[in-house]
Amino acid sequence: MPIRPEMRARYPKDWKLRSRFVRFFRAKGKCEWCGAENGKPHPVTGSIVVLTTAHVYDHRPEASSLLNLAALCQKCHNSHDAVMRRAGIRERKSIHQGALFA
Repeated sequence: MPIRPEMRARYPKDWKLRSRFVRFFRAKGKCEWCGAENGKPHPVTGSIVVLTTAHVYDHRPEASSLLNLAALCQKCHNSHDAVMRRAGIRERKSIHQGALFA
């Protein structure tokens, strides 16, 4: 997933190296959860797989130890992040609505 500009400073300076190591050395270019291969059609969705690096247990960008990272296809990464993403959307909506009525 793309890193939002306001979050970039929270990632380690060697993030690109860690991400590439996880995706292409450790995972050998395949999703560590479903086995979908980078650059090939996903066996379920048919879309071209683009491996991403996900924070699995601790979602904070600072928690970037190799044990907390996994190479995931878009489908697995979106499924993994869905609960957190919904919570963030709700939080941003409530902040925005509060500002409207302040």
